Amino acid sequence: MRYNRIMTNAVALCDPLVLTAYHEAGHAVMAHLCGQIVTTVEIVGDEEHTGSVSCLRFLEEPRWGLNKHMPSAAIEARILCLVAGIAAEIIFTGDSSWREPEDDLDEAVRLALRIVGSCDRVLSFLQEAREHAVDLLRRHWEAVEALAAMLLIHRRLSRDQIRDVVAAWLEPESVLPERVA
Repeated sequence: MRYNRIMTNAVALCDPLVLTAYHEAGHAVMAHLCGQIVTTVEIVGDEEHTGSVSCLRFLEEPRWGLNKHMPSAAIEARILCLVAGIAAEIIFTGDSSWREPEDDLDEAVRLALRIVGSCDRVLSFLQEAREHAVDLLRRHWEAVEALAAMLLIHRRLSRDQIRDVVAAWLEPESVLPERVA
């Protein structure tokens, strides 16, 4: 298959974008599993902005403060999407160290604090969320691999391209455990 050859060649050449492609594919697949519409995924490869995923339908918070009316399930889904990048890296590399990009981790900590209510419980909550994300992505790894391969080919995927790749592998499902906290 063409994708397997591309992935093998990229890994063999130590392409620095490979890990970024898996990271962003992990975010995108988890967003899909959480019922979001993924509109773009890209890997850029510059020093400041190596990749991004854009989605529709997350409940947005005002930039100046927290929305106290956001349901916990929506917050937990956002946290799963935030930690899914590192979860994909863990599966791909086998390295389970916590190296989440600063922006993802900052938002995940802020949101986790809203759910658990105290700083001393945030780390264990996020570790549990990360483990759940790893489990979900392992079950849908073919979708992550296919999306990562497409990212390495095109660098930026549109909503239609993402939908075509993801539709072949998965359907949205209930991804939240009975209670993460």
